Amino acid sequence: MQTDSPDSTRTSRFLPGYVVLTIGITFIGIGVSITRPYLSLFGTDVIHMSPASLGAFMCANALGGIVASTWLGRLSDTRAPKKDVMLFSSVMAGLGYASFLFLHNYFALLIVSTILLGLGSATFPQMFAYARETTQMTPNVDATFAISTLRSFFSLAWVIGPLVGVLVLNSLGYSGLFLFTTIIFAVVFLIVLFSLKRRPSARVTGVKPTGVMTHLKRMDVLTACLSFVAVYTASSINGSYMPLFMTRTLHAPEHVVGWVFSLSAGLEIPIMLGLGSIAVRVGKRMLLLFGSICGTIYYVGAAFAHAIWEMLALQLVCAVFIAISVSIGMSYFQDFMPDAPGSATTLYSNTNNIGSMAGSLLGGAIAQAFGYRTVYFVCAGLGIASYLLLLRRKARSEDRASSLQPR
Repeated sequence: MQTDSPDSTRTSRFLPGYVVLTIGITFIGIGVSITRPYLSLFGTDVIHMSPASLGAFMCANALGGIVASTWLGRLSDTRAPKKDVMLFSSVMAGLGYASFLFLHNYFALLIVSTILLGLGSATFPQMFAYARETTQMTPNVDATFAISTLRSFFSLAWVIGPLVGVLVLNSLGYSGLFLFTTIIFAVVFLIVLFSLKRRPSARVTGVKPTGVMTHLKRMDVLTACLSFVAVYTASSINGSYMPLFMTRTLHAPEHVVGWVFSLSAGLEIPIMLGLGSIAVRVGKRMLLLFGSICGTIYYVGAAFAHAIWEMLALQLVCAVFIAISVSIGMSYFQDFMPDAPGSATTLYSNTNNIGSMAGSLLGGAIAQAFGYRTVYFVCAGLGIASYLLLLRRKARSEDRASSLQPR
């Protein structure tokens, strides 16, 4: 661990417990990515959900995650140590995935999974909140680099997880898939239990963090939230309907869809690793603006694409867009609320959850009414909106700063 000695004045890029955090975050990512791509297939094949009931199921689970993770995020900043919140949340996640083994009634599974997986969704943001808290307690640590590199391991998990999921599904079926995920979250529980420190909450130390709603009254925070909701709505639409666009509009074989996803995820990792150091020189907001431009270029390019190679080539700008949004975005939100890293990280995660809900509803309606190309024009509009909202945040900040200047 670093000390305050004169020999430790140089900025370090790694924080105490970095290896443990990378292992924990990677396991969380693998646990989610093993199961998430196959939930819709399980719902239709085993539970016999209709498209409408499947959409309602996904929206209910996302809404449960928003409510539960917000409550647990606030709890971790005011009353409970983050370690205890992570222990509780990882148990709930394990039980939530285990419920798919036993509950095959739609309404019973809807209620139980929404509650358990909602409470379990806090494990991911709380792990990053713990990392941010560690950077605040350790002198001379580059917080942006630490958070962005940790986030790259979650992306790495999404390269590994779906491939493992295919192997488990083919050999053990859906029961093996959910059992394997349950075991992974049990491992996460053990990692947190034996490897992370229990620290007192802010209230115990005599500091009362400002609530999320108070921060949302600030225009810069509100516009940042709206910008990221636009980003993740477009990303959700792309993730859901890109396979259909590739196979039904571009007439690509199904295995090419896997190439596209793997290429994008693989490109994200080295980009994320370089973002931490770039952010120090360029600034987080400028990088986010550049990311919105890249996202818009990708969506416009996809809307006019007529060949498979064009979609493959576009994954470079798509990877830049996603890498900036998910790595710099989290640190960007934590800067808004330095006294409440748990609530800040949860607020960022909830822009993703809200975007996923909006994307699932908006994308389906547009694709059915106007076709898959139109979906990408709408995504391009969302990319432009995210850019303009970040610009508006800057204008507001400059106005506020000028009003404080002595006359």
